[in-house]
Amino acid sequence: MPFQNKELMSLWREEKPLDQAPPAGSVALGVDIGGSRTKVGLVSQAGEVVYLHELATRVAPESPRRFIAVLLSSMRDALHQAGGPVLGIGLAFLGWLNKGRTGPYFCMNAPALHDFNFKALIEDEFRLPVVVRDDVTAHTLAEYRFGSGRGCRRFMCLAMGTGLGAGVMVDGRPLDFTGGCAGDTGHILLRPGGPQCTAGCRGCAEALIGVAGIERLAREVYRVPRSAAEIIQGAANGSDPVAVPVMREIGMYTGELLASLFPIFVPHRIALTGGTAKAGEVLLAAARERFENLMGGYCRSYESVSGHRFTKDDIVLGELSGETGVIGAVADFIG
Repeated sequence: MPFQNKELMSLWREEKPLDQAPPAGSVALGVDIGGSRTKVGLVSQAGEVVYLHELATRVAPESPRRFIAVLLSSMRDALHQAGGPVLGIGLAFLGWLNKGRTGPYFCMNAPALHDFNFKALIEDEFRLPVVVRDDVTAHTLAEYRFGSGRGCRRFMCLAMGTGLGAGVMVDGRPLDFTGGCAGDTGHILLRPGGPQCTAGCRGCAEALIGVAGIERLAREVYRVPRSAAEIIQGAANGSDPVAVPVMREIGMYTGELLASLFPIFVPHRIALTGGTAKAGEVLLAAARERFENLMGGYCRSYESVSGHRFTKDDIVLGELSGETGVIGAVADFIG
């Protein structure tokens, strides 16, 4: 496949070192490769997405060539929309990264991407600096830099959607000791022997809180299939009184997960983000209630014994929209 493009190499080459103040109007190109959708966007220095395009993450099991060709075409289209210099390209992947941070080595939803050197390909194609990140770490960076994590020394972001995962920031740096992230936190067991997730865990947080868990619980209540999106929206706007207790139960599971993760990472603030977090106050109130019931005494004890140097945990809703992966992917180039 001819991935080379000499015109693009010269058109978007940026010669200024990144430790200097970025030129006015400069942007970065972020790519968030998710399990079902891939987002390609231009991000301003203020962390605002000024251009966005979405495409399906259709990766054939036998080869990623077709998906990569479509992705490169979308990236070219985005770069044509840039009104100023492009400082770099950030890629966020739905899987664990290899040691060289050139691409994923473990990507359950798209195994054909395993060990593909995306960093070399994108650098060669566009002649721009390229940073590769795990998607949960990218979500966490965006929320930390531009959303609910601002000013927080120890911050955790729980990304809630089809899957589930928590990212952690400590003193301005992400914890990324397992494939570019803080571990496979979505598979903490909450109900051992319970429903099985797509990875094979029985009773893990993802099986209970992820989209499949919401839809399974909804089937038990409604006796007919309902999409997670319908349930989340109905609970958020109060239009569906049956959806409220469904999302309240999801919130209780969420509080349990946060209580399990808290003694490990000791965050001062936790943000709930992603599509499921759009359920809003119903989800948040239940998560706070369950967390307080399980860990409230622990938090108050540590706060008192430490002379209030330990800060009691705060659980909030994320402030950014669904483009956090795109924003966090380019965190090295903006802000």
